[in-house]
Amino acid sequence: MTIVEFLSARLDEDERASKAVPVGSRGRERALAEVAAKRKIVHGYAQAHSTSMRVLDSPSAVNGADPWSELLAWRLAVKYLAAVYRSHPEYDQAWEE
Repeated sequence: MTIVEFLSARLDEDERASKAVPVGSRGRERALAEVAAKRKIVHGYAQAHSTSMRVLDSPSAVNGADPWSELLAWRLAVKYLAAVYRSHPEYDQAWEE
């Protein structure tokens, strides 16, 4: 299981739990907004990873950009998000390295 698959599954769980709370309850909308924001971070990482892999296969860099720095920043953000679920049985300790 990749870190993206792991986080997507956890966010699905968090979203279901948030939606189970009655509408109008304190924190429900905030919890749903947090899930949406975290999904954007995970999606951003997946896109940066994909872009970096394409650049590796390309003989020239894209406008002199450094895709590895961007990928590292996204990767760190995703690792920090995953760490919240450290006690989950599917959490991979290698993500802490």
